[in-house]
Amino acid sequence: MAIAALDRAVAKGVLHRNNAARRKSRLMKRLQASGQAPAVPAAAPAAPQTRSSRSSAPAQPAKGTRSKAASKR
Repeated sequence: MAIAALDRAVAKGVLHRNNAARRKSRLMKRLQASGQAPAVPAAAPAAPQTRSSRSSAPAQPAKGTRSKAASKR
């Protein structure tokens, strides 16, 4: 129940995914220390990526621009 709520908060952008992962880790640690087994497996689906990842192609400078090293010559 708590893990699903954290996943929803990440999906909505309320929490950062690392913050939610840290909280889930701490919850699972406390649950294991109490001696109870989790009611639901801890493997929850990952939140969908909303931002695109960086392209594998290197960025190309605009035509006519020079790098700092080239302009000092």
